[in-house]
Amino acid sequence: MTTFPVADGARMLGIHPKTLHHWLTQANVPFAAHPTDARIKCLTEEHLQEVARLHGRPLQSLATARLLDAPSSPSLPQRQPKPSPADEREPPQTASFWPALCVSEADLIQKLSCLETKVVTLQEQLAQLALALLQERERSVEQRLTVLESLMQPLLGRQMPDPPAPEAEQEPTCIPRGSGSLHPAEQLARSRRPPLIEYGASGSYVIISSQEGEVHLEPNSRAWFDWLATLSSFRFIGPVGRFTAHRGYKQGQQTLYWSASRCVRRHTYKHYLGMTESLMLASLEHTAARLQSDLDAR
Repeated sequence: MTTFPVADGARMLGIHPKTLHHWLTQANVPFAAHPTDARIKCLTEEHLQEVARLHGRPLQSLATARLLDAPSSPSLPQRQPKPSPADEREPPQTASFWPALCVSEADLIQKLSCLETKVVTLQEQLAQLALALLQERERSVEQRLTVLESLMQPLLGRQMPDPPAPEAEQEPTCIPRGSGSLHPAEQLARSRRPPLIEYGASGSYVIISSQEGEVHLEPNSRAWFDWLATLSSFRFIGPVGRFTAHRGYKQGQQTLYWSASRCVRRHTYKHYLGMTESLMLASLEHTAARLQSDLDAR
C-alpha cells in the first residue's frame, strides 16, 4: 500500500496542505503512519484519490507535482492552483453584496434628503408661529393699555383737576400748613429755611416764606426793602440763574451789606450785592446771570 505525506498529497492535488487537512477532516479520512518517521502524517493513495474525487480535483503524479511546485525557471512557467468550488462560489456572493450595499446607501441618501426637507418646513412653521405669537401679545398689551387709560381718565379728573405748578413741585416745603400737624423738629427746620423769591411761569415773581406762606409784595417798593431789612438771608431764582443771598457779619453783628453765593460741585461762586437799598429786582437778576456765566465758563 503506497502512502504519501500530507505535503506531497497537497502538491499532487494542487492545493495548500491546510486545505487538504480540512478536506480530510470533513471526509473523516484517517491518517496513516509514516514507515520511518511517526511524526509525519501520511495518507494512502486510495484516500488521496477519494478526496480528489469528492472535490473534483485532478490527481497528478508526485514527480509532476514536485516539478510544478519547484522554483520558477525560464522554460517552465509556474502553475497556479485551481480554485476550489467553495472559492469559485465566493465571487458571486461578493458581487451580490455590493449592489445591495449601493441600494441601501441610495435609500439612506433619499431618506436624509426627505428629513432635511421636513426640518426646513418645521423651521418655517416655527418662525410663523413665533411671529403670530408676538403679534397676538402686542395686540393684547395694546388692548390692556387702552382699557387702563379709559379707567384712569375719570380718576385723574376727580383727584387732580388742575396740574400742579412747576414752582410748587420745586419748593414743596414752602406750602403753608397748619403748625399743629408738624413735628417740632420739622417746624424748627422750616423756620430756619430762608425765604424764596422765584420767577413764576406767569411771568411775575412769587415770594414764599416758610413761616408766613406766600407774601404779597411789590418788587422795588418801600414794603419790599423793609421786608428785606428784616431778613438775614434769602433765596433768589430768576429766569437765567439762581443764588442764595446772605447778610454780612462784622464782630458778631449783622451789617447792611449783602453778598450772593452759589455752591456747585464743592466750589463756591460769590458776588457782592451791596446794601439793602440796592437789592432791586434788576440787580438781583443781573447777579444771578453773572453767577450762571461763571458756572458755565468753568
